[in-house]
Amino acid sequence: MKRSMTRACLALLLMSAAAGSSSVAEAQAPVPAQITVVLAKETPGEVDASLADVAALRRPPFNAFRSMEVLNRDQVRLRAGREHDVRLPNGRSLRILLQRVMPDGRFRVRVSIQREDGSDTYLPLLQVVASPGDPFFVAGQSHDGGTLVIGVTLGG
Repeated sequence: MKRSMTRACLALLLMSAAAGSSSVAEAQAPVPAQITVVLAKETPGEVDASLADVAALRRPPFNAFRSMEVLNRDQVRLRAGREHDVRLPNGRSLRILLQRVMPDGRFRVRVSIQREDGSDTYLPLLQVVASPGDPFFVAGQSHDGGTLVIGVTLGG
């Protein structure tokens, strides 16, 4: 009886250790992200068709822009605790850090914009909790007669 109880406890311990290691691996799996860089202008013009259905861009302050051109789309893979830099057309860099995947599946991220020379941060850290597939936007960088609007979409 004592021996079978010991085996049962050992089996449960091994099963819970295996389950724990798979959840750790899942938590450390890279998270796909799309970084979309848009040149937005207040002058009349075309809005890129891929942006027409993005609800956030139809609300203030983004609805003040009357033309939007996608300049770049980067597909990146983010790992928790590791910074990832994306070069912007104006020479600065968007720095994004996946802090963690929350229990409900949302992502806690920090975003900043670094100066061209790397001397300091142009846009201080912005902390966001984002749902998978739901973009958030950072804007305000001047470029080519307009404003850069940077969209970040995490997960599938």
